Amino acid sequence: MFCTSCGEEMRADDRFCSSCGKLAPSAAAYGPHARPRLTRICQGKKIAGVCGGIAQYYDWDPTLVRVAFLAAFILHGIGLLAYIVLWIAVPGEEYYNYSRA
Repeated sequence: MFCTSCGEEMRADDRFCSSCGKLAPSAAAYGPHARPRLTRICQGKKIAGVCGGIAQYYDWDPTLVRVAFLAAFILHGIGLLAYIVLWIAVPGEEYYNYSRA
């Protein structure tokens, strides 16, 4: 891999160029070891896919996430507000499927 700024050769695991200090063009950001993005799921969703997306991102059981949101709503009233904010802020996974084409 080469730096896009100065042209110096870089190792694949370098985050910054040792010559100019620029951020490395990260091919690993889209590779098989990349961390998945937090998205709302399309399949298996109950309302908006927020709980399923959080469960998928952290590799948790979606039912436990739904119960946690329900408990937060019943005990503190914040669960519904948090769900609505995440519904607005977190993009659906169809956004990333269409934008990468």
